[in-house]
Amino acid sequence: MKPLTKFCILMVVMGGFQGVLSGLAMEGEQKSQAPQVRQELQTNSPTSTARYVNVEGTLQAIQGDLFIIEEASAEKQIKIQVGKDTAFPNGQKQLGQPVNALVSAQDGHALIIR
Repeated sequence: MKPLTKFCILMVVMGGFQGVLSGLAMEGEQKSQAPQVRQELQTNSPTSTARYVNVEGTLQAIQGDLFIIEEASAEKQIKIQVGKDTAFPNGQKQLGQPVNALVSAQDGHALIIR
């Protein structure tokens, strides 16, 4: 038995005739067209602005629910809000420790602080 025949029999047993017939019909064809995206998916896609921002630097101060982080370039300080839902997978941070935070671009709320 040829390998293609074995494959076809396996496809018939596993998935039925519909998948095999469409696969065989396209066997000799080259895919020259790009896949088409449904129109509703294109119109509902998020805008080009990012929803989250990665903030890296050193923890300089903690003021209530705000962490003040100095960027690695030391050009500016960034305030991020920390709440009960903020995850600390590597434990709480102490002053002077390096910080890598995933922050909401909309309101500055930290989702994860490592």
